[in-house]
Amino acid sequence: MKRAVTMTKFKAEVKTDLDRNLNLNEELVKIEGNKISVYSNGKEILNVDGIQRLVVESGITVNRLVGYTYDGKDIEIAYFTKKKEEIFKKIADAFNKNEQLEIKDEENESSTRVSISTLRWLYGIAYKYRRTMIIGVLLSLISTGLNLVPPYLLKILIDSVLLSPSHSSSLYVNIILYLLLSYSALAFTNSIQNRILNNLGSRIINDLREILYKHVIKHDYSFIERISPSRILSRLTTDAGNTNWLLVWGLPTLVTNIFTLIGIGVILFTLDFTLAIYILIPIPIIIYMIIRYRRHSHRLYHRNWRRSADITSRINDTIPNFLVVRSFSKEENESKRLRELLDKLYESSAAINRINSIYWPLIGLIVNLSTVIIWWVGGHEVISGVIELGIITAFIAYVSQFYGPINNLSNVLPFIQQSLTSAERIREILEVKPEISNPENPKMPKMPAEIVLDHVYFGYDPHFPVIKDVSIRIKPGEKVAIVGKSGSGKSTISKLLLRFYDVNQGKITIGGVDIKEIDLNYLRRKIAYVPQDVVLFDTTVGYNVAYGAENVSEVDIVKACKIAKIHDEIVKLPFAYDTILGERGTYLSGGQRQRLSIARAIIKNPDVLIFDEATSNLDVTSEREVYEAMLSVSKGKTVVLITHNIHEVMNADKVIVLNQGKVVEEGKPEELLAKRGPFYEMFKEQINEEKVFRKEEINEPKFNFIDNKVKITPSERKSMVNVIYNGIIYKRLTPKMLFPITKPTFIGFYDEMGNEVFLLDDYTKLDENSRKVLESALAYNNLIFSVIKINEINIKGDQLEWNLVTNKGNVKTYTIGRRNVILLDSKVVLVDKNDNLYEIKLKDLDKKSFKLLAETV
Repeated sequence: MKRAVTMTKFKAEVKTDLDRNLNLNEELVKIEGNKISVYSNGKEILNVDGIQRLVVESGITVNRLVGYTYDGKDIEIAYFTKKKEEIFKKIADAFNKNEQLEIKDEENESSTRVSISTLRWLYGIAYKYRRTMIIGVLLSLISTGLNLVPPYLLKILIDSVLLSPSHSSSLYVNIILYLLLSYSALAFTNSIQNRILNNLGSRIINDLREILYKHVIKHDYSFIERISPSRILSRLTTDAGNTNWLLVWGLPTLVTNIFTLIGIGVILFTLDFTLAIYILIPIPIIIYMIIRYRRHSHRLYHRNWRRSADITSRINDTIPNFLVVRSFSKEENESKRLRELLDKLYESSAAINRINSIYWPLIGLIVNLSTVIIWWVGGHEVISGVIELGIITAFIAYVSQFYGPINNLSNVLPFIQQSLTSAERIREILEVKPEISNPENPKMPKMPAEIVLDHVYFGYDPHFPVIKDVSIRIKPGEKVAIVGKSGSGKSTISKLLLRFYDVNQGKITIGGVDIKEIDLNYLRRKIAYVPQDVVLFDTTVGYNVAYGAENVSEVDIVKACKIAKIHDEIVKLPFAYDTILGERGTYLSGGQRQRLSIARAIIKNPDVLIFDEATSNLDVTSEREVYEAMLSVSKGKTVVLITHNIHEVMNADKVIVLNQGKVVEEGKPEELLAKRGPFYEMFKEQINEEKVFRKEEINEPKFNFIDNKVKITPSERKSMVNVIYNGIIYKRLTPKMLFPITKPTFIGFYDEMGNEVFLLDDYTKLDENSRKVLESALAYNNLIFSVIKINEINIKGDQLEWNLVTNKGNVKTYTIGRRNVILLDSKVVLVDKNDNLYEIKLKDLDKKSFKLLAETV
């Protein structure tokens, strides 16, 4: 609900949600010119004149509207919660600026339920498959109809054949034939229906997961922090799976049961109206109990879901950080905390089981009692000769089918309730709209350009600002260091420049364009961010580097790594650039991960580089290596250094010193040292008078690529070659594949000391003789088995046992985990537990091997 606040110049009228005693009662605040009156229940309780300025002061939950008079007094006028803060801030701002402004007093709409039901929302997602859904419904109708045939045939069989002294033999045969046909048709229909519904459910749930994933991955930084990755993961996996069950089995089962109830009800009243009346007696009681169950169970299932998500969150929080847990001997403590969560989950599960154990057996008892009544009444009618035995037999058969759907509810409804809970959780995420979004008419200012922070205020909680009235000007190509104590707001500035958050007050411009008007993708392509905590993916080195840009070649990847001074260490990894790094890059040291992160930033070819404490967690040697990489990449670019490192600071063109969110000093590092102010006090213990003023030189990396005009001849060793390039002979070079899995034609040549001499991006372009010589030597350095046939694949947990026929003979080998089976467009590469490589070219496999591979991986 929205209420318009009547407001003209210096006139406003708005209600608080707290009274003067901080109780949840409304007071009316009226502003007329310089006079402010406050009313409670129609009575004036405060009247202040001569107000010159209004200010909203923030506390925890409670805020105050404070007025300053011409004579310097400050008066607390009204009190309100955070819900009302925005409206009062707008009023205060309009009052202070002497502006006429229409302001709407908006109630908090976040808790307003969307009118559309969860089921209707799911149907909106599934709408494009409506034809398949209609086919599924029609098959359900056919299946229901076929289920109704056998009891009726049973009635005819008993009355017209088994109990008839003069029955036709052909009738007996026909009834048996019809029974056979009806059961066969039912089995065929159910088979087709199951296949269609299962495939439909898989399509819909994949669409739902994709929609949810895209929504989450494009959402605000604050959104992920607020919801927590573990809960989002739970929605993508468990909740999506439950929703899949709802669509594939839950709803179709409900629809089928409804059709069955209607169809059988019509038949029962046709067979015997009096007996059919007895069937209706328990229906109101059953419906009442189901409604009551729905109300009671809804909250219980939500509580159970939240506790299950808490356990997932706890496990995801501790298992990746087990080294910290072990180093502090907190194993027992963490186990105890998990046990407490498990006990809570058990408690909520037990509550669900308790309500299920009460309601559904009771409903089953009611159903069974009604069946006994029908047997009692119908039996008397058969004995009295009122109805025939075939009718009561068919009637009881139909009654079991009539109550069958109701009994099915005891099995289906709890799962439907759980699935609806899951669907609601997914819907809840999808209906949260990003606060940071692309502007309607996005701009793309030419970069590099001047970056200006103009009187910026920002707080993760707007009521407690981290950045306060910060004004910074960064020229194109300038290297600026931002320093200050922890918590002073340095890293926050980098997040604002990437527009992970929007400023609360003031503005940020790039090239004179407000950052809110700049295309988000363009902005983040032009700015590369190297954080303190490097995030690497559990895939190859090459992929991690190439992640920074699209359509990059292996040459680009190698060049970026050379600039970042990590190339020489990558080629020493087991599979060079195709080495899989493991979760969070466990194959690499801290310094190597940081330089790889720099390489990923380089490959974007950004105009602005932000290094956020990039060397703070490193040892002295690694720190130096990363620093040199930073210098190498920063040439000709705008660089923002958020750092505590004196060498980085002293090589900056300008230093900005922050203290408690404010700029307290700004200037060239030498000038600030000479002033002996906050900057000097911060770094005086790191200063080495002999080196502190020395500017570091940038060493250009050496790109030693050779073209296909090179000649390669045999060496006296099979694993080495001689290379003739530009008339010079380079003897005894060892060739090595740098991308042995993804591009085995990319070769590096190394001398006997292990130094890189040449790089060749595609040896297949060499003359035939050079190529053959090189391939022969490569085989002795880079042995990759070519798989001719797959005899057998045995699954042993997460381990696969491969029985292979290769070009070098038969072998039995093992791969552990999904990462050791690498799927590419035209081939599959196996990395066994001993780091041996096996290449399976899909086009060369026989049908049996291909089928075995396809069914396994």
